[in-house]
Amino acid sequence: ETNYLLELKQSQEVVDACRKIENLVFPEYYPEFSSEKIITMDWMTGVYLSEFKNSDPKIANKIGQALWDFYMYQIHILKKVHADPHPGNFLINDKNELVALDFGCMKQIPNDFYIPYFELINKEVIDDEALFRKKLFELEILRTDDSKEEIAYFTQMFYDLLSLFTKPFQTETFDFSDEVFFENIARLGERFSKDTNLKKMNGNRGSKHFIYMNRTFFGLYNLMFDLKAKIVVNAFEKYN
Repeated sequence: ETNYLLELKQSQEVVDACRKIENLVFPEYYPEFSSEKIITMDWMTGVYLSEFKNSDPKIANKIGQALWDFYMYQIHILKKVHADPHPGNFLINDKNELVALDFGCMKQIPNDFYIPYFELINKEVIDDEALFRKKLFELEILRTDDSKEEIAYFTQMFYDLLSLFTKPFQTETFDFSDEVFFENIARLGERFSKDTNLKKMNGNRGSKHFIYMNRTFFGLYNLMFDLKAKIVVNAFEKYN
């Protein structure tokens, strides 16, 4: 993440592509004043997302929708994503717009990963045992050298994980102030951390893209929960 010329190029590409998203603003970048060690860009004012205090649901929804659309547009349209959604990478300005900073961690999403991964958002695929297992092999979560026990264990584990994690995609709108949803995520994480079987079996699985994508969604969900935003899930499609 220290190649500033690459980061500058990525930043300009993202800004040019995503500038049309409502309530989302970016700094301008200045390549003529930048080098391998320095990125020169506009000074942006605002409050860090982590420090933003708000009690107005309309403002929360406006900012949350911009944040959600920004990530969905990257993932589904650009097929590359800023894989580190961190509150320190975003400001809220005095117009209650989202200011996006720092594109040092952009990851390409290849089609041979994108297609099976997002097919798993479909509840019918998750609930079809044979098809679900096929997708897990495509994503390198299940392996041909797995024992029957490993296949059964990891199939159940990822069924539980994905059934919960894909909930926001099962409806037209989703309310990220839903505490039960986040309690269930925390409970599932705790269950896996205490699971002695996971330590016995080879738990190091899934393509690197799977790890980046889950990290992205986990970070995004946490930011959305902090905002307590209610969003329209596929609103980003209007920008395509």
